[in-house]
Amino acid sequence: MKKHNISIVWMVLLLLCSTFSFTACDRDDLNTDQYGNEISVLSFGPCPVLRGGILSFKGSNLDQITEVDLPGADPITAINVVQAGTKSEINIEVPAEKCDTGIVVLKTAKGGEIRTLTPITYTETIRFDNMFVGTEGNLDGAVGQTLTINGDYLNNVHTVIFANGVEVPETEFTTHTRYQIQVVIPSQARTGRIQLSDGSNTLYPEPTLAIALPEVTKLDPTTVKAGQTITVTGTSLDQVATISLKGATVDTTEIERAADGKSLSFKVPATATDGEVTLNLYSGVEIPAGSITTVVPTDLSYAPAPVKNGATITVSGKDLDLITKFLFPNGDKGIEVEATYKDGKISATVPAGAQPGNLTLELANGKTVSLEYKLVEPTVTKFAPAVVTAGAKIAIIGTNLDLVESISFPGDAAQKATDLKVNDAGTTATVTVPAAAYGTGCTLNLKNGTTVEVKSGLTINAATMPAINGTPSGTPGEYVTVTGKNFNNIESLYIGTTKVTKYKDKENATMTFQIPATLASGSYDFTAVQPDGTKVTLGKFTVKSAETDLATDLGYKTMGGAAITYPFNFTWDDSGRFRIMKADLKKIGVKVGSKLIFYKETSATGQVQINNANWSSLTTVSDWNGNTNQIVYTFDAAAMECVNSVSDGWSDTAFILQGDLKSVTKIAVLP
Repeated sequence: MKKHNISIVWMVLLLLCSTFSFTACDRDDLNTDQYGNEISVLSFGPCPVLRGGILSFKGSNLDQITEVDLPGADPITAINVVQAGTKSEINIEVPAEKCDTGIVVLKTAKGGEIRTLTPITYTETIRFDNMFVGTEGNLDGAVGQTLTINGDYLNNVHTVIFANGVEVPETEFTTHTRYQIQVVIPSQARTGRIQLSDGSNTLYPEPTLAIALPEVTKLDPTTVKAGQTITVTGTSLDQVATISLKGATVDTTEIERAADGKSLSFKVPATATDGEVTLNLYSGVEIPAGSITTVVPTDLSYAPAPVKNGATITVSGKDLDLITKFLFPNGDKGIEVEATYKDGKISATVPAGAQPGNLTLELANGKTVSLEYKLVEPTVTKFAPAVVTAGAKIAIIGTNLDLVESISFPGDAAQKATDLKVNDAGTTATVTVPAAAYGTGCTLNLKNGTTVEVKSGLTINAATMPAINGTPSGTPGEYVTVTGKNFNNIESLYIGTTKVTKYKDKENATMTFQIPATLASGSYDFTAVQPDGTKVTLGKFTVKSAETDLATDLGYKTMGGAAITYPFNFTWDDSGRFRIMKADLKKIGVKVGSKLIFYKETSATGQVQINNANWSSLTTVSDWNGNTNQIVYTFDAAAMECVNSVSDGWSDTAFILQGDLKSVTKIAVLP
């Protein structure tokens, strides 16, 4: 190539290029003819240039250019000389098609070539002209039909997006050219405007594409049984993704579809119940298809009748395969039992706690049907002996006595005997008549919570020996009232070996006395001594501790959340300290003089700090010598102020206890 010196004229020309009305690809795009004809290109533009638009070249002696070659296009010889000479300009019309990005070659009249140093690029703005389905102008379409989109530079469109965001990529376009796109309307498409995306920008054409929705003409049958097939007929049913029923959903894989989209069928799920059937389209639109009523079992009967607790009840009728469980009556709640279906019948074991009434049969969809049923009851045919003195043992002869849990006998108050023994056949039972009983008949208390009254056949003569009702109890020093019979025949009372010495009153059927203060807690024989010296064991007497154990009685926990168990170790952190609550102390009835007692192993030494609710120390109790098995804190006025008034503002705390005392065996409050 021949080298040229750039004169001042050329420098001026180069500066002037910057004022041209087009944008050049490169202001330093100086290229010259190798044949020495003083032909050179300083710039060309605009760049990018519009396909079909005008491309200009500026430089020197460009009027000698006879051909311009754009990459991919046929040679262009129709060259328009705007200005000739050393400051020259020519232009050409860029082909609308068949031109690519790349280096432009300009050929001279003498066969020389000038190549641009920078490539040519093109403006390719996507243009939308129109769209239609089937015939031009039609904007009503259906899933599966072809949508045609016309415009320019549509070859740059990579995705067609339908109204509800459903995207169809260019790999699925049936036609894809610069001027046209054709795409099959997807099943998820919904009515609305489409979008054309080149990956970075989106064109949003104005017209609205209307997607035809399915129409339902028939739902058959409408009264159905679980597992039965329902058929829906109509149009465009191939758009249906799933089907919703009340209580169930039919998945897309469970739907049988006709190829023409005019019908579909599905089986009714076991959990479906009465209500609307809804077709859920791939597009998210919901189409009502009608309502159904689900079948329930009918013509119900049961056997055996009556049926016994513990035996098998079998229910006959129609459509019993729908039943999943039985609900037997039992007070307000009932007892649920899984049911077994076999040979057209449904069965289950009658629970021991089942009571007579309505047996409820439940379906998988939650619907129920019921039938009244009766239970076997025990019968008594004979008492032996028929006349008995209270306190004696009797035999009861009858049937189904194994259903009986206990027997109550008449008296001033009902006397329940729990020492009932029944043979395996349920035909014989023995029981001791309570000493305080008298009158006729008895009541059979059944295991299912019901009772059977036996009004005759047994006469109970009152016993002359003293007898009590129930098992009395109380705390040392407390007055208790005991009821029973023949208390006039009591000379003295003993709880264990300790004699009762203080009475408030004593009548033939009731007496009130004070529990000796020296008694420790526990269960004792309760003994009466008659005037002739005869000792009668009335039963047991329970002496309760007057103390309230914070751990075993109130279930206290440490501030770390662990239950207090013995032996317990007091610490200065949450693992071994805890709060005592005001409500508990008030319920116990603490007062000035009440005691908080820390029982411990005698040899254990240490201290317990007692703080109020605000962590202010009230006092510290201790044993540093290890010579006592308990440390006692006595409630004073300051302690009662903590119980009644001192507050931390957020809790019910009365005291906070912490310290370093180990081997604590009991923490109790003595009112």
